Amino acid sequence: MSRLQQASDRLKAALERLETAAESAIEAKSQATDADTAEVETLRGQLSALREDYDRLCRTTETVSNRLDGAVDQLKLVLDEEPAKKQA
Repeated sequence: MSRLQQASDRLKAALERLETAAESAIEAKSQATDADTAEVETLRGQLSALREDYDRLCRTTETVSNRLDGAVDQLKLVLDEEPAKKQA
């Protein structure tokens, strides 16, 4: 076998190894992208659930706040009327 033929064979083998490595890297990247996409979708679902919880808690807080304000107003009225009853 001539030196030229040996060099050609080595180059061919190196190119095949390089091609195999590139294909493996592309496949790994594709799998990582799929995993990342799945993770992003999971995070979107969790974010949506958290937003719903936040909105529900805001409504509940508003309701409680209004009820507490009403109770405080009623207590003020009762306390203001009590001295008037004692004077009468």
